[in-house]
Amino acid sequence: MMESFFIKQKGLTLIETIVFLAIFVFALTALSGFLIYTYRAQEFSLAQASAISSARQGVSQITKELREAIQSDSGTYLLESCQDFEIVFYSDIDQDDQVEKIRYFLEDEQLKKGIVKPAGQPVDYSGPEEIRIVSRYVKNATSSPLFVYYDQTYAGQETGLPLDTPVAGDLLDEVTLIGVKMEVDVNPERAPMILDIRAKSQLRNTKQNY
Repeated sequence: MMESFFIKQKGLTLIETIVFLAIFVFALTALSGFLIYTYRAQEFSLAQASAISSARQGVSQITKELREAIQSDSGTYLLESCQDFEIVFYSDIDQDDQVEKIRYFLEDEQLKKGIVKPAGQPVDYSGPEEIRIVSRYVKNATSSPLFVYYDQTYAGQETGLPLDTPVAGDLLDEVTLIGVKMEVDVNPERAPMILDIRAKSQLRNTKQNY
């Protein structure tokens, strides 16, 4: 004769169910918070890295174009305006044997570039200006100019005094070296702090070189 054995299964009580759900919700909330924090941290790091890379490329681009600055196709001097947060000069930036009018300027925390092609006969630069964004999150304050200008007396020391700005029209041909300092920060309220990107460009075709 076979005997049957029965195991009584005991279900969860209401209190145990509530405790289980509370632990589950707490763990899920903690995991969600961690994932959101990780995502935001990664997003910030990528944005900061992108801004720094863009700024470095922008500074490199400016110094290269300044180095090759030349007299305009209309015959005007290679530098037109030298201010703290704006510079206007002439350079053949696309190697098409036409000298473009180039304007770099800071606006709404963006470094922008304006390009005007020469046109007409006689040649002038009265045509439309194409505006491009070069770098974002540029935090230069009034006390930290984007551009500084030196004459041939500059000896290469950081203590060397730059020319007063805006550089007067009759002194533009005295400028032989231009410094660029860009301060970049995606979010000033978070580390890392503002990063300085600096470079200097020696003008090759100034009157001082002839």
